[in-house]
Amino acid sequence: MVRVLCLLAFLLIPSMARADATGEIDWDRRVIKARGQGAPDLNAPTVAVARLGAERAAKADALRNLLETLKGATITGGDSLGTLMQNDQTMKMKVEGTLRGFKVVQPHYFSDGGVALDVEVEIDKLPPELAAKLQPPKAAPKDSKAPEKSDKK
Repeated sequence: MVRVLCLLAFLLIPSMARADATGEIDWDRRVIKARGQGAPDLNAPTVAVARLGAERAAKADALRNLLETLKGATITGGDSLGTLMQNDQTMKMKVEGTLRGFKVVQPHYFSDGGVALDVEVEIDKLPPELAAKLQPPKAAPKDSKAPEKSDKK
């Protein structure tokens, strides 16, 4: 029994760690959204210096999360964008350059000096050859209900 519980815990820990999604694509607004978090340097001489370091770390984390979100997106043909970028270094560099121009939508400052940044990038600012290939995921089929009978005779 203990082995089964240990095995279940081992299998569930990665899924729980990924449960807090750090990025998503808003297809209605056509933006890629992500959150980056940065911890303060506890050895910094002042809270302001610690916060600057935390902001820098949060921006780097947000960029990483934007890239990971985009890599998981589906393109025409059913492949993921990550596969395309892995095979085409020029495309990868263009995408990374575009993502560096993200816009901070909402900063969150914490009392310990930590920072979380909500950021977004417009899909239309991606390279045109890539933006045209991006497509929203297939919608799950809705529950098909039997047609209602009409009272007309």
